[in-house]
Amino acid sequence: MELIIAMTYGKALFDAAVELDKIDEIKEEIDQIDGILKKEEDYVSLLCNPAIPVVKKKAMIRNVFKGRVSEEVLSFLYILIDKDRMFHYHRIVKEYLKLMDEYRGEAYGKIYSTVPLSQEQLEKFETEAGKLLREKVKLRNKIDKSLLGGVKLLIDGKLIDASLRASLNDLDYKLKKL
Repeated sequence: MELIIAMTYGKALFDAAVELDKIDEIKEEIDQIDGILKKEEDYVSLLCNPAIPVVKKKAMIRNVFKGRVSEEVLSFLYILIDKDRMFHYHRIVKEYLKLMDEYRGEAYGKIYSTVPLSQEQLEKFETEAGKLLREKVKLRNKIDKSLLGGVKLLIDGKLIDASLRASLNDLDYKLKKL
């Protein structure tokens, strides 16, 4: 259910941003709010508390964010309050960012390796993965000491396993078939 809520509200916000030609501006604002809400758990608890009237919650939002964010984002926060969806804000932002990346043909992921990759190596993997996925790919390097060698790429939920262990497992499977 949480995923459906995030997808519904994230898409609605993104569609409005596209229509208003404010994709980046809205992204910056919702990202900043997300950072604030992550730090201020008590504030989020109040916004999600069913005992507090909607009018008071909207006043809390207005007092903190009016004049600091666009009217569109402020109105969006009011809708989340009206529909009792503030608890899902973080996931909604993630969905917005995902839609923004898709809209721009961009993908973000992680590349796992046993040692840190050079900038040149990282760029080569980004280029090759981009060709394979037909998207512009940006990778962040993570160290995984459990790898024997090679790399694993995780991009938008897709795993590309070019590790030594995967190669050995593949070889073992082929030998067993003989």
